[in-house]
Amino acid sequence: MTAYIVRRLLWAILVLFALAIITFYLTYVLPADPARLVAGVKASPEDVERIRHALGLDQPFFAQLITYLGRLAHLDFGHSYHQDRDVLPLILERFPATLQLALAGLALELVIGVPLGLMAATRRGTWFDRAATATTIVLVSAPSFWVGYLILEAVFQLHNAKIDVFPVGGTYKPFDLRYLFLPALTLGFSGAAYYNRLMRTTMLDELHRDYVRTARAKGIGETRVRWRHALRNAIGPVMTQVGLDLGFFLGGVVVVEQVFSWPGIGKLAVESIMTADVPLIMGTVLFGTLCIVTANLFVDILNAMLDPRIRL
Repeated sequence: MTAYIVRRLLWAILVLFALAIITFYLTYVLPADPARLVAGVKASPEDVERIRHALGLDQPFFAQLITYLGRLAHLDFGHSYHQDRDVLPLILERFPATLQLALAGLALELVIGVPLGLMAATRRGTWFDRAATATTIVLVSAPSFWVGYLILEAVFQLHNAKIDVFPVGGTYKPFDLRYLFLPALTLGFSGAAYYNRLMRTTMLDELHRDYVRTARAKGIGETRVRWRHALRNAIGPVMTQVGLDLGFFLGGVVVVEQVFSWPGIGKLAVESIMTADVPLIMGTVLFGTLCIVTANLFVDILNAMLDPRIRL
């Protein structure tokens, strides 16, 4: 088990290192000039060159890359050109809002999707199964920004009718469910459809395996066969997907945060792109990757503990 954890940890470090290099290269070849952005449009060429030298932008590519990787090793993500602040504190300020939205959206996905998938699997071929499958296809195909705008339109209609139920965004209050519900519901709709389909597929696979037929032949009740035998093996892929989704959400749900003006990491990433703030762009990308890699590592270790065959 220790060797497996070490291997997975080394792979995680390698992924982060490779992505840091790729991200730095992509920002290096951007047509925007960070020195000009810092100096302003009215600055003289001499001022621009002086700022470029102070930022180290006049050095060769590999010299800048080594300097950047050295700062990353000390958890220094750089300094934001546009906001004139260190990048890491900016990201950590937005992280609680993103964490709150990620946990709420993931909870709605599981509460809606998993029970529907189990019910569809145990009622295969019935009207409920066909209705759940059709709904799943529609929700999986619907873009999250479109779902968000539909929800906002419904809320606007309620406001026009003098029914103020939920704010439509633009304000963030920690742990205030009124502000959290709409963006979390937008995340939950499409995610719940995917979990519905995943849970139905894995549960049907388990219900047709030999050990289930053996349990039935021994006279074990159908309820116990489904919930104590089949479900324990069918839940594995769902757990893996939960880890992947959580890491992705913690990296910033760009579309949903932008639609609802939710002040999370995803919205910060959009703002950094709009202002061509290169250090902040690289910082948000690397932080999002770190969340995803960490979640994958945790899920892999958890699955290896539950199923020793995975370690091979």
